Amino acid sequence: MPRHAYFAYGSNLCVRQMARRCPGAVDPRPALLPHHDWLINQRGVATIEPFHGSQVYGVLWHVTDHDLAALDRAEGVPVRYRRDRLTVLTPDGPAQAWVYIDHRVEPGPPRPGYLERVIDGAKHHGLPQRWIEFLQRWDPAHWPRRTAESDFPAPQTLSELLRSPGVVESSTLRSRFGFMAIHGGGLEQMTDVIAERAAAAAGASVYLVRHPDHYPHHLPSARYRAEESARLAEFLDHVDVVVSLHGYGRLGRSTQLLAGGGNRRLAEHLARHIEIPGYHVVTDLAAMPVELRGLHPDNPVNRTRGGGAQLELTPRVRGISPRSQLPGDDGLSPATSRLIRGLVAAARSWR
Repeated sequence: MPRHAYFAYGSNLCVRQMARRCPGAVDPRPALLPHHDWLINQRGVATIEPFHGSQVYGVLWHVTDHDLAALDRAEGVPVRYRRDRLTVLTPDGPAQAWVYIDHRVEPGPPRPGYLERVIDGAKHHGLPQRWIEFLQRWDPAHWPRRTAESDFPAPQTLSELLRSPGVVESSTLRSRFGFMAIHGGGLEQMTDVIAERAAAAAGASVYLVRHPDHYPHHLPSARYRAEESARLAEFLDHVDVVVSLHGYGRLGRSTQLLAGGGNRRLAEHLARHIEIPGYHVVTDLAAMPVELRGLHPDNPVNRTRGGGAQLELTPRVRGISPRSQLPGDDGLSPATSRLIRGLVAAARSWR
């Protein structure tokens, strides 16, 4: 009886489910689908989409004609999923396999019990621990919680913010090229880490304001006034230009870095030096939400001698989204590491 190779990456990793759906399925072996991204979509189930540099771990089953027809029915072909022929990598080399793909790719929480079946199946088949840790990110219990209402009023000025418990301001003066992250720490997470690492590697100056975890208030950038902070005044007087890093999230923009700010030459310079597979830097101000363009004259990014560029970063590129690639040896998502290298190159080559 002829058999078909079928690559499972979702709940069909579960051997009990496959025994019910496809009693003729045999010989499950770990396999890898390169250059694709794994996610749970708005329907609460797993799907994949092409994404350079990412990879999806799963299991290669061998199924009968009857099993394949049962899978088509279970996956709702062609309405919910489609069935494509793709190349997966196995210990014995590349192999052609059927793969089910849902075209809906807006992330969402998993259906009750769904993720548990996926993770149990991944463990059963001996998929890499790092992949299991990636899957566990999709448990909503691990997602950032919506900030609760605060018992204390929101600061209205920078001086009030800097008096808030747990808020830490710091700066290091080096070259005349500067980096800023004024909403760092627990507010726009990882922006301070990225700014600090890029500045250290480039020999650039850096100014940071770190907020405590789950800090509930967001002081607008235009209220960061130099006359209320000696450190900020010293930093802005020292540097010629600055790149200010911020965090944002918008549906459909998870791979877009928005380069705003008043110094458009610097924004274009950043776009030429930041090369992250699957991501792109947007420099067209008209293509950005108005509130993310960084053009307010009191925004500190525009208060240096040469002005600056404001770079808005999504959770995915900051390495804190369930869709972010797993951290490498440096503790950062590969996309975050590539971002830092691009910022360093931009700082070193700016003239």
